Amino acid sequence: NDHVRTFFEDSGGDGQPVLVYPGFTDPLEYAKASPLAQALKEDFRLVFADHRGQGRSDKPHEVDSYALTTRVADAVAILDTLGIGRAHYIGFSWGARLGFAIGEHAPERVLSLVLCGNQPYAWPVDGPMLRAVSDAVAAGREHGMVVFVETWESSIGERFPEPGRTWMLQNDPLALEAEFRSLFVEGSVSQDLTKWNVPCLIYAGEEDEMHESAARAATEIPGATFVSIPGHTHFSAERVSDQLLPRVLELFRSAPRARL
Repeated sequence: NDHVRTFFEDSGGDGQPVLVYPGFTDPLEYAKASPLAQALKEDFRLVFADHRGQGRSDKPHEVDSYALTTRVADAVAILDTLGIGRAHYIGFSWGARLGFAIGEHAPERVLSLVLCGNQPYAWPVDGPMLRAVSDAVAAGREHGMVVFVETWESSIGERFPEPGRTWMLQNDPLALEAEFRSLFVEGSVSQDLTKWNVPCLIYAGEEDEMHESAARAATEIPGATFVSIPGHTHFSAERVSDQLLPRVLELFRSAPRARL
């Protein structure tokens, strides 16, 4: 799409298709290893994708390359390539933000949305998470990915666990900077979430600063469900499965089935 290649992996099979995107700095391997994906892999056709700028997708350094509508087009291109008309969608963090954008700009291509740890409104520039990522991006631009990761870890007061930390270190800091800067020109994903007609399950850790806005989105999207995960942060909520799997399965089963 726009001369930028997107890398994805298709598990194949006859199950209903589910397109899965990971978070910021994370390759698709992170999403593949998530407990939720592991719980779904026997019964669903899982398609994992690398965001542009991450993993094995191309990594442009221009901010304009990361416009939300362009990133939505990447996801649609994957479905087109695989001949999938509509798929369920799971997005973690940065992937959840993309999921909101798909719900706005390409709702005809999704059967349902499961969105973890993000929200569809303009970004809160004064939030601690945004400040932490901003500091890491600036450090990475000047000194490379090791300093990027160490700066982010210093901001949150903990070391990222393996193998995720090693995966983070394989990123291109200039591509990450362009991705991050794109946030500040996005604004809100939607002008009116009340007009949506996409089945949605939105969830966030109770200690995630995105929690309140994610819950608000669920009240505005008709029929959407919000799940608060007690005792979990932005980073840990996406590794939760037990509380979510029954709700995800219920959502998938109640949504229209894909025609394969």
